[in-house]
Amino acid sequence: MLNFVGAHKKTESVGDMLRLWRKHNKVSQMDLALDAGISSKHLSFVETGRSKPSRELILKIAGCLKLPLRQRNALLMAAGFASQFKEEPFEGEKMSMVRSALERILQKHEPYPAIVINAAYKILMKNSGYQQVVKTLVGENVFKKYDNVYRMVFAEDGLKNYIIHWPMVEQFMMDRLLGEAVSTQNEELIDLYKDMSKLNIHDSIVDADIDADMPIMILTFEKDSVRASFFTTITTLGTPLDLTTQELRVELLFPADEATKQLFCAAI
Repeated sequence: MLNFVGAHKKTESVGDMLRLWRKHNKVSQMDLALDAGISSKHLSFVETGRSKPSRELILKIAGCLKLPLRQRNALLMAAGFASQFKEEPFEGEKMSMVRSALERILQKHEPYPAIVINAAYKILMKNSGYQQVVKTLVGENVFKKYDNVYRMVFAEDGLKNYIIHWPMVEQFMMDRLLGEAVSTQNEELIDLYKDMSKLNIHDSIVDADIDADMPIMILTFEKDSVRASFFTTITTLGTPLDLTTQELRVELLFPADEATKQLFCAAI
């Protein structure tokens, strides 16, 4: 899997890139050709460079492979075509409707923490519940120093210092980051993984104190003998036609026990 991180940078032709993605998705030439409505011989010629694919065929194959919009653009540009999908600035006018919807979600989740992030975990929006939790743990200036979830957690003065069972959480987060870097080939995400790998000093550890019967990861913070435990849900936007929109994620943190719920009720 490590060999696939950034592998698209080493490939120049659209055929090489298509073959790379097909093999990553563990799809045979015959199966992909059937899905795309072409012969396996035609697909083989495309992959080896003996046949130049049309714009429509590239998008068809990319759709069959369920590639992210960013990688569909990369395939088109590798073949000499203009990109298909735009990347609107998150703060731009065309994204105002999306921002309004996201703001409503964050507000409705109060007093519990919630954020909006992009594919590389940059924090784009946050509610007051999230700000209060993070500032209580690591100080008022944290958002001036870090605008990325991973950097905020992994920094020497970051949230990791207050996370119970940090080695296990660290390994979980690194595994997730690697999986996303591999599956999307997003360059920002790949760079983030490389940076976090330099800070990841623990081997894979399964803590014996973790409740293996729990269906999801519980994230517990502790400071001054006060604990708060959360589980997270992640929401994406449906039917995206833009890179920015497709890569947006809303992370909602819910109290994982009654004690945490009471902490927030007392703060209201």
